[in-house]
Amino acid sequence: MKNLRLKNVNKLIVGNLNVNSIANKINDLRVLVHSKIDILVITETKLDSSFSSSEFLIDGFHRPYRIDRNRHGGGVLVYVSTDLLSKQVHKHTFSDDIEGIFIEINLRKCKWLIFGTYHPPNQPDAYYFENISCALDIYTQYYDKFLLIGDFNANDSENCLSDFLFRHDCKNLVRDKTCFKNVENPSCIDLFLTNSPNSFQNTFAISTGLSDFHKMVLTVLKVKFEKNEKQTLTY
Repeated sequence: MKNLRLKNVNKLIVGNLNVNSIANKINDLRVLVHSKIDILVITETKLDSSFSSSEFLIDGFHRPYRIDRNRHGGGVLVYVSTDLLSKQVHKHTFSDDIEGIFIEINLRKCKWLIFGTYHPPNQPDAYYFENISCALDIYTQYYDKFLLIGDFNANDSENCLSDFLFRHDCKNLVRDKTCFKNVENPSCIDLFLTNSPNSFQNTFAISTGLSDFHKMVLTVLKVKFEKNEKQTLTY
């Protein structure tokens, strides 16, 4: 990750990890991502309202965007670097059983729609992807480019996901195996889905030791984004 950052100083690095409960792993996560990632989606956070968002702050990132299920499953946190302008958008409202957050990232010359999501394995694929499709139909009226990030519990060869990709003219960037719950037959389910695949490079998965079965997936947004120099104010 450090080498990836050094080779892409003025580009945006995006990460995606199913952490399988973040409560006891936040300090390790802080060390892992410090100064190396610009947008980070964490799935299966397993948090509820008894956890304050202040417990999960990471230096260099805004307060995370967050959606919870409960301590036993689900949940999404989206971290965005303090160098970036971002806001959660609410042009569409999901039913309570769809875990996802839409965020606008303003890169000065262009805006991206980012979606952080977790698709539970026991939720019907057709139901989940139809809900996401309906939301995208609304948002793509306002955003030309989107990146969907998360644990989709589906690979792009399955009918529901392949139909979704065709409907929205988008592509999965991830080719490495990302989930090793079945060591003999690992799967690729932690994905980056985008309608602008040529905007990205260097997509790969790495082991972090923070999850039970999942690798972290990384990709680089090729757009050049020079970050503001840090200023020191003396009082």
